[in-house]
Amino acid sequence: MHCFLPVILGALLAPLLAAQEPATALHFKPRDHALGDVHPFFHEGECWLYYLKPGKYEAALARSKHWLRWTETPVTHDAVQAEDWMRPYFVLGVFQDPAAGVFRSFYGHEQGRMASSGSSDLLHWSCAPKEFHVPAADYYQRRRDPYVFWIPEMKQYGCVMTTWMKGRPKETCGAVSLATSPDLTHWQDHGPILDPGNLGEPECPQMFALGGRWYLLASIYDRAVGQPVYWSTNSPLGPWKREPAGVLDGKDLCAAQIAFDGETPVLFGWIPLKPARPGKQQWGGHLALPREVRALPDGRLGTRLPAKLQKQFENLPWQQEAGDWSCFAADLTLMPPKGTEELRFGLASLGEIVLTRDQLRILDAAGECWSELPVSLPEAQPLRMWLVVEDDMVEVFLQDQYSLAARLPVAKKPVKLSLPGGSAVSARFSEWRLRPVRP
Repeated sequence: MHCFLPVILGALLAPLLAAQEPATALHFKPRDHALGDVHPFFHEGECWLYYLKPGKYEAALARSKHWLRWTETPVTHDAVQAEDWMRPYFVLGVFQDPAAGVFRSFYGHEQGRMASSGSSDLLHWSCAPKEFHVPAADYYQRRRDPYVFWIPEMKQYGCVMTTWMKGRPKETCGAVSLATSPDLTHWQDHGPILDPGNLGEPECPQMFALGGRWYLLASIYDRAVGQPVYWSTNSPLGPWKREPAGVLDGKDLCAAQIAFDGETPVLFGWIPLKPARPGKQQWGGHLALPREVRALPDGRLGTRLPAKLQKQFENLPWQQEAGDWSCFAADLTLMPPKGTEELRFGLASLGEIVLTRDQLRILDAAGECWSELPVSLPEAQPLRMWLVVEDDMVEVFLQDQYSLAARLPVAKKPVKLSLPGGSAVSARFSEWRLRPVRP
């Protein structure tokens, strides 16, 4: 009988202990450092989020099945031998190599060479044999940020890389180069497949297929890590148009990367730890809420709050009036009055959100815009918006098509939300009190 007592007491105390647990934060940040460039990988229903630490850019890992509570997990590497090609960022974008039965990651090394590491469990990594590398070339000054992916129609792997073309200043040097390989050891360099001639370095490029088209995603460097920009075409080899097809967020969603959760593409990025202007951006910060990416009928891409997060938001204590809260969510359906040119959402004393038919902006209390996004909204139709605020971070999800993040310059204090007059069809509000989801 005594052996069952701890079990019985545990069952009785569990609800009480759960009620005393603090609510999980909306935006994840590791305990003792900021979170830098993220490289998500889904495996067995779990997101393995590899990221870089500020300083030496060491590889680190956080894991989550629910995308709100993240568990910091140690990631290690074999002892490095004298002949190994190794860097502190030994794991970036991850993919599975079915032929070898291992996971692989490629990362930049010297003079534009892309070296590789491998793992059987995603936790412990080793330097791959030297033949697993993308050779250097002579048409660029620098090449980095490799992303390896599978191209079904070619039955080959592709590797896109950030490229600084020779003989050009940093402001206009940016290109993306591509190499392809049938076996990850023999590579054909296709050179710069995207070279507009008017961009800084396109950081953390990715290429992926969605809705019958191929997309190239990158964050354009402009004195700081830039917003996620994408191009679209019918083939990985192009031709790729000089001008982007669109953007997926503002400047405060940094070095954003996509991973596929089954068939669903999910976008992850970081919000700078302090309010950021070009040239004054702190590298690293908090993880933004994930965005589900979807292909629109005209070939453009849209983003929305993922269904997985919406389901968790339903557990919040919703109410009909907004309070003075430092951390909250709002679920709004709006019908702008006829003739309305703009809608303004007050966030006293943090700032405000300004929405017109063609632009979404997040302003501070002094009226300075800290993040903006072009939009195209229908007339005489309801607008659906999710709004999430945590201290000085604001995220807006609009019409299942647009998302925008910003960090504003203000001390942590409660915020009072006010809606545009006469526009709300339905509205509900909740202070953030969602308990951590148990595995």
